Amino acid sequence: MTENVPALIDVVVMKYLYDKFPKANSGQLSWARSRAVCAPALASVAVKRLGLHRLLLVNNVELSMAIGKYVPILEALTDEEIVHNAWKQDPPKAISDVLESVFGAILVDSDYDLERTVSVAEMCMDGLLSVLSPSLPKDPVSELMIWVAQAGCRKVFFK
Repeated sequence: MTENVPALIDVVVMKYLYDKFPKANSGQLSWARSRAVCAPALASVAVKRLGLHRLLLVNNVELSMAIGKYVPILEALTDEEIVHNAWKQDPPKAISDVLESVFGAILVDSDYDLERTVSVAEMCMDGLLSVLSPSLPKDPVSELMIWVAQAGCRKVFFK
C-alpha cells in the first residue's frame, strides 16, 4: 500500500485544488497539481517545513554533498518561486523521497486512515498549496514542447 504514496500526494493536491477552484477544468487542475508534486516542490516541503534533511542517514559521499549543496538553495526559495520556477531546480531525489516515506509512514501508523493522512499532508504542504492556481503559466520547456508539437514535429533532439 505504501508504494502508492505518490498517488496519495496527488490526491491531497487534487482535492485541495478541486475544493478551492471548482470551476477549473481538468487540464488547469492537472497543470497546477504538477507544480506541487514535482521533486523540487516536495524537497522544499521536506527541508523547509519538516527539516527532514537533518534526519537523513546518508552513507554516500556524493549524495551527502548534493544534499548539502541544495539545502540552502531550497531554504532560500519562497513557495511562490518553487511553484513558478521549480523547473530551474534539480535537488537530489532522496530529499523528496523521504517526504513521501514520511507520508507513507503516517498512512500505515494511522491504520490506513486516509482522511487523517491527507489532513497531515495538506498541513505540511499548505504553503505550496496556497500559491497554486488554475492560471499558472507554463514553464519554458513545456512551452517549447507544445510549440514543437503544434509545428508537427514528433521528436526533439538537443546537443
